[in-house]
Amino acid sequence: MRKKQQYIINIMAVIICIVALSSISFLAYMIFRPKVVSAVTIQAGSRMIRVEDFLRNKNTEGRFITDVNLIDLNQPATHELEIQVGNKVYTSQLIILDTEPPKGTPIDVLVLKGEDIEPEMFVKDIQDSTEVTVKFVRKPNTKRKGKHNVEIEMTDTSENKTILEAQLTVLEVKNSVEVEAGEPLNLTIKDFADHGDWPASFVTNINLLDVSKPIEHTVELKIGNKIVSSVVKVIDTTPPVATVTDQEIYLDQIPEAESFVSNIIDVSEVTCYFLRSPNYKKIGTSDVTIVLEDSYGNKSQYDAKLTVKHDNDPPVFSGVRDIIIYQGQTIPYRKNVIAEDAKDGPVKFDVDSSAVRPNKPGTYEVVYSAVDKAGNKAIKKATVTVKKFEPTKEAVYAMADDILERIIKPKMSKREIAYEIYKYVLNNVAYTGSSEKGDVIKEAYRAMKYRAGDCFTYYSLSEVLLTRAGIDNMMVTRVGGKTEHYWNLINCGDGWYHFDATPHAVPVETFMMTDERTEELTKRFGRNYYVFDRSKYPATPKE
Repeated sequence: MRKKQQYIINIMAVIICIVALSSISFLAYMIFRPKVVSAVTIQAGSRMIRVEDFLRNKNTEGRFITDVNLIDLNQPATHELEIQVGNKVYTSQLIILDTEPPKGTPIDVLVLKGEDIEPEMFVKDIQDSTEVTVKFVRKPNTKRKGKHNVEIEMTDTSENKTILEAQLTVLEVKNSVEVEAGEPLNLTIKDFADHGDWPASFVTNINLLDVSKPIEHTVELKIGNKIVSSVVKVIDTTPPVATVTDQEIYLDQIPEAESFVSNIIDVSEVTCYFLRSPNYKKIGTSDVTIVLEDSYGNKSQYDAKLTVKHDNDPPVFSGVRDIIIYQGQTIPYRKNVIAEDAKDGPVKFDVDSSAVRPNKPGTYEVVYSAVDKAGNKAIKKATVTVKKFEPTKEAVYAMADDILERIIKPKMSKREIAYEIYKYVLNNVAYTGSSEKGDVIKEAYRAMKYRAGDCFTYYSLSEVLLTRAGIDNMMVTRVGGKTEHYWNLINCGDGWYHFDATPHAVPVETFMMTDERTEELTKRFGRNYYVFDRSKYPATPKE
C-alpha cells in the first residue's frame, strides 16, 4: 500500500515537472520568437505591400529595411525582406504569384482572300500583370471566302490562359463585273463582293460612268475599312435591231443591202450585207436575207423581198417653178432644178425657153425635158412672167438680189458679205457729183441702172444691198462743211462701224471704221469730212 502511494506520488511529480517545463518553454518561445511571419503571398499586379502584413502583432511597429520600391510587383518571384521590429532585424519572404488569366476584347476581322493574318488582329485591350502571348488555337484558311469562327488563345508568363472567340470574314472581290452597253446601270456592292454585315459603299461615282458603248472603267469600293478596286466591263452582246422593207430595182441594177434597212439601233457601227447574193438579172420577185452585224460580232437576220422589174419609169423633176421677173432681169431657169432617175440617178436636162421674151412684159411657157438611159422621157412645164419694170421697192430689191447672188458665196460671214458689198458699190458706180437726195429706192435703182451718182447714190445702193443681205445699217450725215456727205453705219454682230463706199480723192479704204478712224481722216481731208452729231448714233468699239 505504501509502495503504491509512493508510485502515485512519483507519477504526479513527473507530470508536474513536465507541465512546469512546458510552461517554461512556451514562456521562453513567446519571449524569444520572431516578431514577423515567415512569408507573405500576394497576387502579381498588386499596387503595394505594407509592413503590417508581415508583423505577427499588428499593434507592433516595424519598418522595411529592404527597399521594397525596387521590387517589381507585376512579376511572379520570391523576395527576401529584412524588417526591423524594435531593436531587432528579422527576415521574411514576399511571394508574388500570378494565378489570374489574361483579359481582352475580341475583334471581328475583315481581310481579302489570301491575305496574311496575325492573331493579334483579333484582340484588343489586353489586360494582365505579365507579358501575354497571343496565338490561334487553329489558324483559319484565308483562301476560303466567307465567315469563319476563330479561337484566340492568350497565355501569360505564369501559363494562365484565356480563350476568346471572334469572327473572320474573308472577302473575295471580283476582278470585273460585266454590264450590257446601252442598258441602265443598276450595280450594287453585292455585284462585286459578298460583304456580309460589313458596311460598304462606292468610292467611285458609278452614276457618272459612260455605259453607252463598250469600254472598261476602274471603280473603287470601300468595304469596312478597306479600299478595294474592280473593273466594270461594258460589253455588247445585243444584236442590231432595224426596220426592213421590201425593195424594187430595175433589171441589171445591183441591189444594196443597206437600201432594205432603216432605223438601225445598236451601240456600235453596223454593217449590212446579204446572206446570199440575190439574182438581179432575172425579172420577178425573190426572197432575200439581210444580215446586220455590229462591230462586236453580234448579228441579226431579216427576211425581205426583192422585185426586179424593167425600167419603164422616166426621170422625175424637182424644183421646177413658175418664175416672175422684171424687164431685163436674168432668168434663173436652172436654179434649184434637178432631174433624177430611179435607176440612173441625176440626169442632164434641157430647157426650151425659145418662147420667152425677157424684155417684153407678158407670160410665157418654158419646157423642161430629160431622158434616162432606157429612153424614158420626162417633160415638165412652167411659166415665166415678165413684168414691166418700174423702180418700185419690190423691183429694186429684186435687182439687188441678183447682184447679191453673184457676189456672195456660201458660208460667208456677215462681215465678209459686207466687204463684198463695199467693193461692189465702190467699183461699179462712177462719181458724177449729182443725185436725187431723199429717195433711197430711186437712187439705188439709178446706181444699178446707170452706174453713176454722188455720195447719196453710193449710200443708197449700199443700204439696199446691206438690207437685203440681212445686215443692220443706218444713215449718217455730215455736220457743217460746204457740201453734204452721206455714209452708212453697219452692225455685223460685233458692234457698229462706219461704212463709206464713196471713192475719195486720196485712195483710202473706209470699210468698218471706228469713230477714232473717222477723226483721223477728217484731220487728213479737212472740210468737216466725217464730222457728225455723235449724240444721234451708237458709238463704235475702241480698237
